Amino acid sequence: MSSFDLSHLPEPLLEFAANGRHIDVRFGLTDYGPVDFSTERTKEIRLGIVGSSQTIGKLGEWLRRCEAGIPAKNSRQPNLFPGFPGSTILGPFRCSFEVGSRHVRTLSQSLVSRIVTEKDDDTAVSLAVEAFTNEVKDLAEQDQPPQVVICALPVEIIERVSNMRSQPPDDDPEEVAVNEIEPEDAPAVDREIENFRGALKAATLALRIPIQIVWPTTYDNDAVVRKKLAELSTRKVQDEATRAWNFFCALYYKAGGTPWRMVRDQREYSATFMGVSFFEGLDGTSLQTSSAQLFDERGEGLILKGGPGLKDKTDRQPYLSALDAFSLTRTALQSYKKEHGNYPARLVVHKTSRFHPEEREGFQKAIEQSEIEIADFIWMPRRSPVRLFRNGVYPPLRGTAMRLDDAQTILYTRGSVDFFRTYPGLYVPNPLVLHAQRRDTPDWNLLLKETLALTKMNWNGTQFDGALPITLKAARQVGDILKYVPDGVTPDPRYRFYM
Repeated sequence: MSSFDLSHLPEPLLEFAANGRHIDVRFGLTDYGPVDFSTERTKEIRLGIVGSSQTIGKLGEWLRRCEAGIPAKNSRQPNLFPGFPGSTILGPFRCSFEVGSRHVRTLSQSLVSRIVTEKDDDTAVSLAVEAFTNEVKDLAEQDQPPQVVICALPVEIIERVSNMRSQPPDDDPEEVAVNEIEPEDAPAVDREIENFRGALKAATLALRIPIQIVWPTTYDNDAVVRKKLAELSTRKVQDEATRAWNFFCALYYKAGGTPWRMVRDQREYSATFMGVSFFEGLDGTSLQTSSAQLFDERGEGLILKGGPGLKDKTDRQPYLSALDAFSLTRTALQSYKKEHGNYPARLVVHKTSRFHPEEREGFQKAIEQSEIEIADFIWMPRRSPVRLFRNGVYPPLRGTAMRLDDAQTILYTRGSVDFFRTYPGLYVPNPLVLHAQRRDTPDWNLLLKETLALTKMNWNGTQFDGALPITLKAARQVGDILKYVPDGVTPDPRYRFYM
């Protein structure tokens, strides 16, 4: 067996206000503020709340408590659990978060009871979606609507209609192990009842106000949500300061802000990154549909719904016909041009399954028509057959890479982190395997560096060691919502509506 090329990539820096750089989101925001911060105008983010009288009251108390900051968790790893400095203009987001009385809508107890006592699961979900959507719509039609609406779910509604699957809802930023369970191209089938979160997000897309779904366990330390399935027994609440960090970061991004962005070397070609995934339709059959998640270094995310997927007869992997691959990529690049005024010089496409020859044909045709000369097609299966072992009790460092051959490299996106002085995970980390099926970029290290940086572009959380690049991380979030968008309807392309 030939020798392997083992290396370690330094933690990518992120950019904040005033060209400030830091590897950690929380320290960067505290030191410099969000990358779009301006001293010319004080920013105020208008929040709306929809919930029961109890959840609105408790959430309001917590929001006021967060204004003064939340102390750090008592820990031997202070960099892993820093305190939350506060949600005022002096805080890390350099803005105020305001909830006006006219932006609060209370669900009546009789309506909550009607939802909870409804015997049919699908009807209960529909009633809950309708109840929240009606109130969000009412807020959206105001002369000065809120920029984000927080849907504060009562415990009894969560227990009745929430999606009871093993993966926790991505809106709720309190989960310890959220990065331990990652999406894959294979459609999720472990639904007990209809996906409330996806249906509610889809129903409110047309209202053009992002929503933030929050469970009481985020803001009320005494709240208890009864567990219906054994898989949820691992649901653990993060420390309060981390919950506050994640909650306000998501609100800031959903309100149109840019908390941080990737650092781009000006000597490199401008690049954009597209993830392609598939999701199961509402009918629950094998029919699948594709979507594209397009992200750039600024943090702008564009979501597009594609055509139906096909299944390869040999390995049963979903893929796109050449025509649909062309159409999806062409539309994504045209959307990019509409936002940026030009096409990128380079396109990187990520998938979790092998690029089918028909797909490659369609992707390449769209790239050629857009006069993009540099492209990289990288597929990353969910599981790596290769793992590394390190002396001692800790796993390999995040950023460890090993070249297998000219077309394959493994990369540890989860692992021990020097900055945290520990491994902040619960399970033995599984590295990514990057298979290059088209690689115009001669330097493997650039591809690895970009992939590692894209794991830090999840604005739903502030801990930087995500397992998957955002191009693939967003796949399940997007699919769970797009499947509720009727055929023929063009959904809002902005990622902030899907996270």
